[in-house]
Amino acid sequence: MTTSSNFKVKYDMNTKNSKKMTRFVKINNTASSALTLVLLSSFSFSSLGASLTSYRIYLDNNNRTESFIIFAKGSVPEKCSLKLRHFNFDDAGNMTVPEDESVPDNSSAPWIRFSPKHFTVQPKIPQSIRFTMRRKPNTEANEYRSYLAVSCEVVKEQVQKESTPGRPSVTVKPRLVQNIPIIVRTGPLQVTAQFEDVIIKDGIISANLTRQGGRSLYGRLSLFNNKTDKELGFTSGVSLYPETTTYKVKFSVNAENMPKIADLTLKFVENKNYGGSLTIEKNLK
Repeated sequence: MTTSSNFKVKYDMNTKNSKKMTRFVKINNTASSALTLVLLSSFSFSSLGASLTSYRIYLDNNNRTESFIIFAKGSVPEKCSLKLRHFNFDDAGNMTVPEDESVPDNSSAPWIRFSPKHFTVQPKIPQSIRFTMRRKPNTEANEYRSYLAVSCEVVKEQVQKESTPGRPSVTVKPRLVQNIPIIVRTGPLQVTAQFEDVIIKDGIISANLTRQGGRSLYGRLSLFNNKTDKELGFTSGVSLYPETTTYKVKFSVNAENMPKIADLTLKFVENKNYGGSLTIEKNLK
């Protein structure tokens, strides 16, 4: 988050929304600004000693292969396993775990291959995971979604001191799972979005970002000062999946130094690396 020199602002989401897709994806109670984290670049996200170079996978007919890297940050090997999981979302973007293990109709599992699924990553030797979208003729345009559960354990060899001196044993540290969204689109899909129900009261700017159409949105939400062209606050990794029509937006501001309402604009910009180029703006005057 950034602030201007004469205007203090912070992004103040409610408890559920604040747990969405953040800097690495993990099981949360909501959809993602936090199921967050923000996207393929030089960033890395840590799980115990293991780190990833990506937190989101996107595949379509023009981008059929993708990969990311897992590496051990420490000085010991890490034993990792990968599998697909699924989560449900409601109209407000709240995430829940399915009651059973059945594969939902919107699962990306039938559309992808990935490997390896089990491996040990050695210190200073990165492990690449490769994804490929399957080719299926006469396919209708749709969006599919699963989550790649990345589970790694730090493995350390120790010398036994009792019955078998000098013989190595294995100690495994606690496991932490990262859940990475995998989005597959099988054709062009339309989507529209807008800011609605804007309320400014007691130094709080609240609104609804609403979505309609056949695909999800993923991008950056921000508040701008038009007069200075400065970004006053932002959150990255905001996701609205096809099940979700409304994302709650809230910025808290310092009322004493608050710019004129006519100078403020809400903006949402899709991340072009993940299949979208939509930009939505609303001036608050």
